[in-house]
Amino acid sequence: KWIHDYTGLNGFESSLPINNALINMYAKCGGLDAARDVFEKMPTKNVVSWSSMINAFSMHGEANEALMLFARMKQENVEPNEVTFVGVLYGCSHAGLVEEGKKMFASMTDEHNITPKLEHYGCMVDLFGRANRLRETLEVIESMPMAPNVVIWGSLMSACRVNG
Repeated sequence: KWIHDYTGLNGFESSLPINNALINMYAKCGGLDAARDVFEKMPTKNVVSWSSMINAFSMHGEANEALMLFARMKQENVEPNEVTFVGVLYGCSHAGLVEEGKKMFASMTDEHNITPKLEHYGCMVDLFGRANRLRETLEVIESMPMAPNVVIWGSLMSACRVNG
């Protein structure tokens, strides 16, 4: 809060990088409402601003808010990037939104020309694993163009342990 007040008192309230940092700071400290307030008051936003807020919603279990913000982002013609999709997929995974997660993952390549990275595949492994869809979890791992890392294998093992 002191840092936020300091930026306002010193004329930095319209600074894009500072506002993006404030969104991240508030989100990481549990201040989702404060992060949203900074975001909504920003005179200009870039993909970092949108992605930061989407990730904040997802991190705090507000997947539907993250998805609505993603739709709004697209309406405002801001092109999502890899970080945006990590947030969206994470939110879908933790909220059990399997079909929405599948659509989002497919849209990365189909609509946005973004090649999924290890983090995106990891979100999909987690998405299917949490939903007890172990066959699809394994299919994702087998379809990856890169070698799975310890996080991917850990997600698979957790899914097997939780789901029998």
